[in-house]
Amino acid sequence: MAALNALSARAVDLHGVPGGRIMPGADALDAANVQSEETVAMVGAFTPFIKALKTTVRQLWVIDKHPGALRGDEVELWRPPQEAASTLSHADVVVITGSALVEGGLAGLLDAAANARCVVLAGPTASPWPPTFFARGVHILGGVQITDGPGAMRLVGEGASGYLLFSQVGRKVCVIREPDSP
Repeated sequence: MAALNALSARAVDLHGVPGGRIMPGADALDAANVQSEETVAMVGAFTPFIKALKTTVRQLWVIDKHPGALRGDEVELWRPPQEAASTLSHADVVVITGSALVEGGLAGLLDAAANARCVVLAGPTASPWPPTFFARGVHILGGVQITDGPGAMRLVGEGASGYLLFSQVGRKVCVIREPDSP
């Protein structure tokens, strides 16, 4: 993934973002403009997103391999991966972890989310060449732009999480698909 992200960053530097625009510092959830009457399905337990959404949307579902990823009152939000297609097909907004690129199954998840108003691919691994994902129905790529390469290498070597990368050696960045793009 690191190699793809590096190549993608270089391609964006050279060519811009065909069919989209970059929003440096933007949060993917804010960019999705989720409304209170909407249903949201999340693939992967994004703790900050869960906390922001669980009391503000009509319905929130969290699809994750590990029900233990959710705590307390969040456990009732859990859905097993076997219910992903059914759950995603009923959501207005779908947020998918960029880890699906590594773990596999992204194509099926995107197919199931085809009727969603907004599909977000988010996380530090969600930064590859945007037009490929736009063509598959992704509206927003929410990732991280590294601002301190040596510091990032040190943190990764120490086993740091994506949240440390955002706060210490990088910044959030979104790539938004333009409305008239495929």
